[in-house]
Amino acid sequence: MEKTDISAAFTAMLADNQQALVRLARRYAGPDDWQDLLQDMRLQLWRSFSGFDGRSQLSTWVYRVALNTALSHLRKPRREHVPLDAVPERGDSGHAVDPMDVLDAFLATLEPVPRAVLVMDLEGMAREQIAEVLGLSPNAVAVRMTRLRQAFEQHFVEG
Repeated sequence: MEKTDISAAFTAMLADNQQALVRLARRYAGPDDWQDLLQDMRLQLWRSFSGFDGRSQLSTWVYRVALNTALSHLRKPRREHVPLDAVPERGDSGHAVDPMDVLDAFLATLEPVPRAVLVMDLEGMAREQIAEVLGLSPNAVAVRMTRLRQAFEQHFVEG
């Protein structure tokens, strides 16, 4: 493939997966450095693009590379996790807290693999696709999702 063809294919791949990459970067990096993580993801995708062999869907491969980059990002400086009891149930005005704040707080408490399972599930990925990205069986993904639901309900769902 010629360099212009590779560049065009890479640009199209980035455009097709841009929103998923942004969401993944925002979930794995703080509000001040998610754009740096997104740039690292793009760089790693570019470096790896010629190695895509078509054994999986391109979107699955993109997610795998991006997720591995995000996990490496987490290993650099250890982030401080938010304890579940630090998430308020009601805002100062007595109104319910924004659901995205609750989700972000829950995600911040999770270890990297369970967080990845939940983020990919929220992206609408099928269990089989999540399993392929993480190197798990579909049954293992289903078990992890059940445990994640139970943990969320235990800490955030009333009654």
